[in-house]
Amino acid sequence: MKHLRLIFTICFSLSAAALVAQSRYYNAATLGMGGGGTAYIDGYHANFLNPANLMINNTGKKPKRQLGIVGGIGVRTGGTLINLDVYDRYLTKGLTISGQTRVDMLNDWFGTDQNNTRDMAATFSIVPFGFSNRGNKMAFSLAARVRTAQDLTVNKGLMELAFYGFDSDQFGGSGVPVNFNSRTLSYTSISLGYAMELPVPLSGVVEMIPFVNGMKLYAGVAPKYLIGIQSTELDFISNLTVDPVSGNNAGGITHDFEYSLYTYGDLSTQLSDYAAARELDPDAKLDDFLDYNGSDIGTLGSGFGVDLGVTAELDVSLPALGILGSRQVLRLSMSVTDIGSIDFDSNPSRITASGVAVVDGDLGDKTPGEYFEDLADSLQNDVYGGFTSESVGAQKYELPGMYNFGAALTLGKLTTTLDYGFGFNEVGTNSRRSALTFGAEYRFLGFIPVRFGTRVGGYSSTSYSAGFGLDLRFLEFTVGASTVANSENNGSSAAVAWSGLVLRF
Repeated sequence: MKHLRLIFTICFSLSAAALVAQSRYYNAATLGMGGGGTAYIDGYHANFLNPANLMINNTGKKPKRQLGIVGGIGVRTGGTLINLDVYDRYLTKGLTISGQTRVDMLNDWFGTDQNNTRDMAATFSIVPFGFSNRGNKMAFSLAARVRTAQDLTVNKGLMELAFYGFDSDQFGGSGVPVNFNSRTLSYTSISLGYAMELPVPLSGVVEMIPFVNGMKLYAGVAPKYLIGIQSTELDFISNLTVDPVSGNNAGGITHDFEYSLYTYGDLSTQLSDYAAARELDPDAKLDDFLDYNGSDIGTLGSGFGVDLGVTAELDVSLPALGILGSRQVLRLSMSVTDIGSIDFDSNPSRITASGVAVVDGDLGDKTPGEYFEDLADSLQNDVYGGFTSESVGAQKYELPGMYNFGAALTLGKLTTTLDYGFGFNEVGTNSRRSALTFGAEYRFLGFIPVRFGTRVGGYSSTSYSAGFGLDLRFLEFTVGASTVANSENNGSSAAVAWSGLVLRF
């Protein structure tokens, strides 16, 4: 039974690992301040969070043009599956994960119902090129961004398999549901941003507000063309039963399963060719057909999106805070980001399979080596690999859209930010659960920013951020990172970002 456990564990692990995530956009500066930035982010980064901010100069000292070469890299992961409190409580104390300890751990992690699910998501974002030019009355920018979002959902039954193995006491009787779902979405955005200054309505009234010396109003739009890189979506549903070894009964495993997989391009062709060949020759091998090299990347789909924003910039005078600096600016912003979708329409296909895998613990006349070699071959080609392929229509994937509201108050070298936002779908680390972020930046000597922040709500538990670096008039080199202190209720999250090489002139 030990060998059978190894085979099934490898099958499930490879299924999940063979599948190769973003909410509110952030860069190194905004991540270090909690992950907001709706009223703070400027330059070509504004294309992806608030295009109106192409008109702002958040330090008051930046030249009009910014050029980024690999000008922004960010990685974020999080979710309820990543529960560091459970890990620390049970997996770092030298405990033996068995008996009541194992029961308590899985209950703390998933709850008591075997159908309960936990999820995790990851996103990777890079801006390989970005350029912006800020004029007196209008600004424009061009930026490319590559983004990959990965979602994984598993049920408690799958995690029980990982920690119990093929235990007939746990998986006996009517069996246990063992399910997971995984989705990958990867694409490139080519974004063209435009912003302009608008006339301020009731401008005379604005100056009558205490401590307000004047206001400027900006609006921006950034349409973008989307190029599909790759996408896969796997849904695996099954029930696992393990019969005990007793008397002359050598035991066995029964796995009743069904799954569906959406693929595109060359990968679809290869899987379809195998499915067709298998109908003519039951001995056809999947390995003889599957040789995907990624040569079709960038041709699999396309779509359009847009980001919209507006920012009010107020020149304020707060005498009591004059000690912090003579430049005192308050910005109020709102934006809607990632409106749009992408269609993967290059040879879309749906792979489906269902069946019952039965593994008898009796080796018969075979040696263990022969038995498990034949078993592995049968599972790959006859059971789990016994799928059918059908052509389907183009698959539409919504972008991880968000509503964003923010404020930023700059008092000399000190800037504080407050942001509120929520997603209108659940893609990658996007969440309909609203999030509130707070951030602060102090610029030592004017060019060494030190940043701190926190985020409450969103796709994980409360997170804390920090960042620092060099932000000169003509050059930026900064980093930011965030993590959670307690992941028990809503899971963990972690993120890092690097400014890349940003030149200003």
